[in-house]
Amino acid sequence: MSEGFLIKGGQVHDGGGGPAVQDDVRVRSGLIDRIEPGLPADGDQIIDASGLIVAPGLIDLHTHVYGGMGIYSVDPDQVGLATGVTTLLDTGSAGALTYPTFHRYVMPQAREAVYALLNISRIGVQGHPRVDPRIGDLWDINYIDVESAVACIKQYPQRIVGTKVRLSASLANNHPGNEQAGLSSAVEAADRTGLPCMVHHVGSNIPVGDMLAALRPGDIVTHMYHPQSDTGFSGPDHAPAKSMRQARDRGVIFDVGHGVGSFAWRVAEPACQQHEFWPDTISTDIHRFNIDGPVYDMTTTMSKLFLLGMPLPHVIRAVTSEPARAMGIADRCGRLLPGRSADITLLRIMDGQFMLTDVEGQTRLARQHFFPVRVFKDGLPFECNLTSQ
Repeated sequence: MSEGFLIKGGQVHDGGGGPAVQDDVRVRSGLIDRIEPGLPADGDQIIDASGLIVAPGLIDLHTHVYGGMGIYSVDPDQVGLATGVTTLLDTGSAGALTYPTFHRYVMPQAREAVYALLNISRIGVQGHPRVDPRIGDLWDINYIDVESAVACIKQYPQRIVGTKVRLSASLANNHPGNEQAGLSSAVEAADRTGLPCMVHHVGSNIPVGDMLAALRPGDIVTHMYHPQSDTGFSGPDHAPAKSMRQARDRGVIFDVGHGVGSFAWRVAEPACQQHEFWPDTISTDIHRFNIDGPVYDMTTTMSKLFLLGMPLPHVIRAVTSEPARAMGIADRCGRLLPGRSADITLLRIMDGQFMLTDVEGQTRLARQHFFPVRVFKDGLPFECNLTSQ
C-alpha cells in the first residue's frame, strides 16, 4: 500500500506571492511532509503535475453556502472541492437566530472547511430584487442586536471568524438610520470579540468615505469594483478616492466579491490598469443567482483579474494566504509549508479564446483561463469536475 502521495514536476507557488519553483511536494498522513526538488517516491503514489500550478488549497473569502436556508445559498459541494476550492467563508447568510443550525447540520457534512461571518442582522441575508416579498437584512432596526451577535460568536468560536453587514438602501427599507445602526453595530460586535468585520457597501445612503472611516485595520470592504453610484472610483479619471487609499494604508482589506452585481469591467479596468488599485483578495460572492453566470466559479473569477494584468503569483496569493490572513486562520492554511495540513490545488492555465462576462453583460476576450485539475483536502485527493462555461 502506498504511504502517501508525491506531487512531481509542477510549478509550486507557496502562496507567499513569490515566483514559482519547480519542486516536488510529498504528502503523508494528511500533512505536507517535504517540498524539495527531486524527491524519491519511497512507496508514495506519484501524481504527475507536469505543466500544472501546484498551489495551496484555494480559499473563497465570500460565498453563500448555508445550503437549504434562505434564498441565496447553494450547497458547499457545488462550489468547493469540485471547483478547486478547499476552504469556504460564508459571509452573513446566518445571523444569531439562524447560525446554530448552520453549525450543526451543514458545516459538519461538508468536505470543505466552512467558516462564517455572522450577519449583524439576526435573520441573516434576506432580500433580492427578483424575489418577493422584498424584506432585507436591515428592513427593521429590531433585526440588529449586538448582544445576541456577541453571544453567538462566543458560543461558536471554532467557525465564526467575524461579522458582516450589508449596506444598501434597498435592504434597509430606504431608512439611512437602519444602515448606520447596522454598520456601527457590526463593527462594535467585531471589536468586542477581537474579530474583523466585512462590509458590503452598494447603493447605500452612507457615503463611501463615512463607511471607510468607521472601519479598523483588518476589516474588509467587499464588492470593491461594483458599478453602482458612489463606488469610490467615480471621479473623472476613475481613480480611487483619497479615502480608499487612506483606508488601505491603515490596513483595511479590499476584496473583489464579484457577485451578481458587483464586478464591472468599466470600473475594474481603470482601477487596476491605470491606478494600480488591485484587490487584496479575490472572491466570488457565489450564490444561486450567479452560479450559472456571470460568476460560475473561483477560477473564472481569477481569470478575470489575470486578464486585467494581475501577476500570477499575486493572483495565487489573493486566493490563498491573503484570505487566510483576513480570516485569522493563516496558521492553518493558505501556504504550502512542511508540517501544514495538506490542502493543495493543482491548476492548469489553458490557452484559447474565453469570453469573460461582467455583471453588466459586457465581455472581454481572454487568451488564458485557469482550470482546476485536482485538489487535496487534509491529504485526501479529489478530482475536480468543473463544467462551467
